[in-house]
Amino acid sequence: QSGCGCRGDAGLAHVGCRAEAAAYKARSTGDAGGWQMCITCSQIFSGQMAMGLAEAWWAAVQDIDEADMERQSAGNLLAQALTQQGRYAESEEQCRELRAVQHRMPGPDSVNAMTTAHLLGDALFAQTKDVDAEVVYRE
Repeated sequence: QSGCGCRGDAGLAHVGCRAEAAAYKARSTGDAGGWQMCITCSQIFSGQMAMGLAEAWWAAVQDIDEADMERQSAGNLLAQALTQQGRYAESEEQCRELRAVQHRMPGPDSVNAMTTAHLLGDALFAQTKDVDAEVVYRE
């Protein structure tokens, strides 16, 4: 699969191989961008590659504390990928689980919390739950 802007052989890779590369990059540099963006062409992954990488990252962080920033980021990426695949109810469920954790965390809203709220609003709106989406957007 490709899922990025690379052409020819440069764009072909298994999801598992890209996931290994993303995990290695995150471990060695602290940059988790490899889960979302091609390291060759710098394009954000789309389609099945985006979905596969989001699922792989989410699976990889299940043993991390639920309030950990990496786990929250992985959860948001999965919610975004689910929405892009038209799986709005699953995205809504993912966002609601993340928000439950975020509401228990002390301190001001983090970037992850704001991202989750936006993703939840989008998932609700896509399901024509307009009133619920408006409430989330206004929070």
